[in-house]
Amino acid sequence: MKEQIRKKIINERDFLNIREVSSRGRAIFEYLVGMEVFKQSTDIFTYLNFKNEVETDKIVDYSLKCDKNLYIPLCNTAIKEIVVCRMKSREDLELSKFGILEPKIESIRIGNRENIDLAIVPGVVFDRRGNRIGYGAGYYDKFFSSLKHDICKVGICYSFQVMDSIIVSPHDIPMDYLVTEKEIIKCR
Repeated sequence: MKEQIRKKIINERDFLNIREVSSRGRAIFEYLVGMEVFKQSTDIFTYLNFKNEVETDKIVDYSLKCDKNLYIPLCNTAIKEIVVCRMKSREDLELSKFGILEPKIESIRIGNRENIDLAIVPGVVFDRRGNRIGYGAGYYDKFFSSLKHDICKVGICYSFQVMDSIIVSPHDIPMDYLVTEKEIIKCR
């Protein structure tokens, strides 16, 4: 069931044109940076978008401009784990062989995951309670369950990616908020 939902939503997301991705991403950015949890955070963990995921360029640039400590994921595929890397500038990044921005080898600075107070999280599908379906590898659930403290988790997505409810597994970690181009949803 999860796989069918995942395929349907990814297909719908892939049909967005550049203008739609940009305008929806801008609205999501405005909502996000206006949130108290964003304003009060000092250490932000965010993904770097790929294909038609919600753009995170503005979030990255704004966070760096506001002197927030910024962390990005580097996925260790051998052990299916997220390595937290500190990002100080866009010069730290390069395109991987898969076309995804990631830290340059010479720019990798391992960050302390326990410093993070806000995580901006991608997903394929969310429900209004903050449950999430990702790409199926479990990187983010494993990452969040490995933390010694609870951090504020904000899922960013397009409005069509939010459903009333989805099937969850016991290991799934819910979001505290969802931000779409239309609204902010407080989940917990």
